[in-house]
Amino acid sequence: MKDTQLPYDIVISGRGGQGVLFLSRMIGEVALFQGLKVRTTETHGMAMRGGSVRCFARIGECMAPLFRLGTGRLLMALHDSEVTGGLRYLGPGSQVLVNTGERTNTDYMPVDADGIAASAGNSRSANLALLGAAVTLEDFPLEPHAVESVIKRTGSGRITEINLEIFRSGLTGAGGEN
Repeated sequence: MKDTQLPYDIVISGRGGQGVLFLSRMIGEVALFQGLKVRTTETHGMAMRGGSVRCFARIGECMAPLFRLGTGRLLMALHDSEVTGGLRYLGPGSQVLVNTGERTNTDYMPVDADGIAASAGNSRSANLALLGAAVTLEDFPLEPHAVESVIKRTGSGRITEINLEIFRSGLTGAGGEN
């Protein structure tokens, strides 16, 4: 495990249909695979495709899945319109990964997750590209080999290979350099 101060609090934000809930479950499963404690929860806006969805993940020793405003370490935004709503959860020194092909703010790390996923042939797995970028962050507590193991356990056949390709491309795609 990377040397990090735990708990590591994550906000995952996006629109319905982008895989926000799946990404939250993946983070939870990978943390458990690594032997870490984890708590996750979700909030929904409109209960339909396209509505706001926000999940919270806490990796490490904690009592509850939610954390105080201004204390989070990472915002993973699957849609750029969801960045603003997630910023209030972040604390000093936090980081923002946003699914976009271009740098929209110098404080955010853009990842062309949609482009990565589309190039691999599964546009629905942009969330795994964003997870790949998160794993490259210095203090992010999840390890690439653990993510790959969980991807292999949760899928089968050709889709597993495509999802592994998307995740691995996310490892090198942080900063929009695809």
